[in-house]
Amino acid sequence: LNNEGWKEIIKMAKDILCPYCMEKLGVNSVDFLCSSCRHIVKPSKADLLLKRIPRCHNEGCKGGIANYKQCSNCKTELPPDILEYKKYLRFCLLGLTGSGKTNFLTVLLHEIRNSANTPWIFSAMNDMTQEIYDSNVALVIDGHEPAEATIPGTPPIPQQWRITDRSRIRGNDIPAYSLTIFDGAGEDIERIDPTISRYISGAKTLIILIDPLSIPEVRKSVSEEIISNSTTTIHENGDSAKMVDGLAKYIRSCGLSTGKLISKEVAIVFTKIDAVRESFGSSTVMQSSPHLESGGFVKADGDAVHAEIKDWLTTHNASSFLNALDANFDVNKLHMFGVSSFGQPPKNNGNLGKVMPHRVLDPIIWMLSKEGIAKTI
Repeated sequence: LNNEGWKEIIKMAKDILCPYCMEKLGVNSVDFLCSSCRHIVKPSKADLLLKRIPRCHNEGCKGGIANYKQCSNCKTELPPDILEYKKYLRFCLLGLTGSGKTNFLTVLLHEIRNSANTPWIFSAMNDMTQEIYDSNVALVIDGHEPAEATIPGTPPIPQQWRITDRSRIRGNDIPAYSLTIFDGAGEDIERIDPTISRYISGAKTLIILIDPLSIPEVRKSVSEEIISNSTTTIHENGDSAKMVDGLAKYIRSCGLSTGKLISKEVAIVFTKIDAVRESFGSSTVMQSSPHLESGGFVKADGDAVHAEIKDWLTTHNASSFLNALDANFDVNKLHMFGVSSFGQPPKNNGNLGKVMPHRVLDPIIWMLSKEGIAKTI
């Protein structure tokens, strides 16, 4: 193996981060473990170049296959194909308590996995991701109950998904991408946790969920019945601008520059849009989404929704919310969405009717378009 071949391996691995400690996973920072004796096996350069599973040479092992991988930094087991993807996508799900992060993520994943028209196949990369998904689907989709809030101080377990793009399959070449999702407790926004801090700084895209009913100016226009039945948490000591400033301060504290605009790709997602349906009337945001059926992000539709939400906030005297976004985020990398995980507010007993999600896939299709995986139409 010549130097050029070795450099190519390094180049391929440059964007790979351990989903647990967020350290770079180069060719020398992944331990290969023998499936028989669990000793660390050092692969040869030829093994790495040819993507060949190394064999164990430990005395008495009889050449076991080293088909388990772990991060050499944090010693956590890694998905077996972690080094083999064309792109590595990472997004962090943020939002204050009650914004519906777990509900949104559960319904989003269920929708994209069960839609007949999707060109993207999502499959869990490890057992833990599948267990989290199955448990949440049983509760929200099958049981018609909102997911319980994540316990504060609980480090988020990275959910690792494999995205296969069936529209680009050519012969034996199957384009696949790695997607790592971080979802923490809303209360943790108010204090810094080193683990969550690493996830935010290592994420390519931030998806920030905003409960419209938590914005005082909007809440005044909604009936008490809708508010009392919702999972909304009323946050003290803050108007809508302070809400944005607090989120931005938290994001900056996670290793980002404090003297500059936040320049990551950011999706501001207004959840529970069904609760404010009347104030939008027949606007684009209340119409069915065209993105999935079109196989890409329809820019005209996305731009219309973004503009409608800005106008809606202005109409509800929440311009301070928009001004706070302008003061903290690069608006050229920021897009606003309106979604409903359930399609309707919870009933008096807190249970849901049939889950009929509205536009929950829009943010992730936008994210895929930014990565060049989905088309921009």
